[in-house]
Amino acid sequence: MVRKIPLYLLIVLLIGSVIAGCSSETANRGSGAAKDTLIVGVPDAAVYMDPQIQASVASYRVTTQIFDRLVALDSNMKLVPALAESWDVENETTTVFHLRKGVKFHNGEEMKAEDVKYSLERTIASDGVNYNYLIISDIMIVDDYTVKIVTSKPFNALLYRLTLDAAAILSKKAATSGEDFNAHPVGAGPYKFVSWELGGDVVLEAFPDYYRGEPKIKKLIFRQIPEALNRSVGLETGEIDLAYDLAITDLDKVKGNKNLALEEVTSTTEWYLGFNTKKPILDDVRVRQAIAYALNTKDMIDIVFNGVATPSHNTMIPPDVFGYAPDTVTYDFNIEKAKSLLAEAGHPNGFKTTLWVPDSQVPRDAAVVIQGQLSAIGIQVEVKTMEQGKYYSATGKGEHDLFFMSKTSIDPDSMLRAVYHTQAFGLSGNRSFWATKEVDEKLDRASVTTDSNEAKQLYADVQKIVADQLPLIPIGIEHLNAGMQSTVKGFGLYPGKTHSIYGTYFEE
Repeated sequence: MVRKIPLYLLIVLLIGSVIAGCSSETANRGSGAAKDTLIVGVPDAAVYMDPQIQASVASYRVTTQIFDRLVALDSNMKLVPALAESWDVENETTTVFHLRKGVKFHNGEEMKAEDVKYSLERTIASDGVNYNYLIISDIMIVDDYTVKIVTSKPFNALLYRLTLDAAAILSKKAATSGEDFNAHPVGAGPYKFVSWELGGDVVLEAFPDYYRGEPKIKKLIFRQIPEALNRSVGLETGEIDLAYDLAITDLDKVKGNKNLALEEVTSTTEWYLGFNTKKPILDDVRVRQAIAYALNTKDMIDIVFNGVATPSHNTMIPPDVFGYAPDTVTYDFNIEKAKSLLAEAGHPNGFKTTLWVPDSQVPRDAAVVIQGQLSAIGIQVEVKTMEQGKYYSATGKGEHDLFFMSKTSIDPDSMLRAVYHTQAFGLSGNRSFWATKEVDEKLDRASVTTDSNEAKQLYADVQKIVADQLPLIPIGIEHLNAGMQSTVKGFGLYPGKTHSIYGTYFEE
């Protein structure tokens, strides 16, 4: 005889089994036993899997796991060998790189000099990233494991440029196979590409033949969680193992949770307000200077970064980077001065404009502050928030008026060239579309001189010129943080923001 279970009891039993299943899953995730999948919560989704299409921190945080470069920077920003085991400076324009033997790409092919030559020439040909590499005049294959890189002039930042994700070494065979490389990236890094949906999870898996040894984390998932609060909640519930860029207001809560751990470091990332100087009104330096006087950057740092950011002091070069020259021209908060300059420029009652920002927390918060502060001098700002990929593309084409974004750099030339040089107009970084022959020449001279004092003076000159002309207004230097489960060990923040997962593991 079969007894019928009442409907209400069946519902209770089903709910109980679901709750028990969820509890069991959470317990298994938190136990550390046999755990080999790391879920990383990130604020912005990757835009590309191909590192040589367009510079983007969100993309590079993923692609730096898939690809390696000839040389690298460690967490102390010191140059270390990577795919090149050593290098020799043959003369002031020629550097010889000796490649590691036996390095495998994810498709099983061995990395050779042909792949290096192809990869770097591909970088030089890409408008989205090539401004850092145009000084390279030739890449010569000496033999399968030796490559010569020749620059058109002496170039003191070559090794640093080769550490950037845009200089990733990729498989020539895979990139020329006819398949969409952006959908099927093949590198020689610690993790292989598995899957990705635009705006969704990126899934990677450990590469067993990685030349430094197979990663301990076997599966790596990058999950976009735009709101910082939700990333913190994800840590607390155990739904994610590691979270980048937590809200400053949540840090004490993470520190006080015995099940969580926190890492913090000062970055080399500058946040700034930019102007499209090709647009009417914004092409007038007096208008740009008026806006600079109207902005209370201290309040902006207090509100947007909860006070945890280093003021930029009117330069895009961070204090720890060579050439730092703060306050060559200053703009102390002065509403009356701002109104006077606007009137002088023919806008005594202000004007209407738009401010374009990507859809992530810092830009959104900054936009609200900027909108409020500029209203005090009659400037009515409409904020346009958009998905990151669309934002980068549209601003690269010059469709915007004002824009708010960040730039990360490891040397003065790559920072200043990206935002002030003619070579970098558009997608490469100069979204202000402002440049002068004088600034171009000074940056070019600074990049080739072997006299550090001369380079320092040239960079100081550039910082004074751009602080006066204001194609953009530096705001603050970001401090980085990451929260993680207490069982996550071996992870370290990279000041350049593209943190490597290799070396991370779960404590059992």
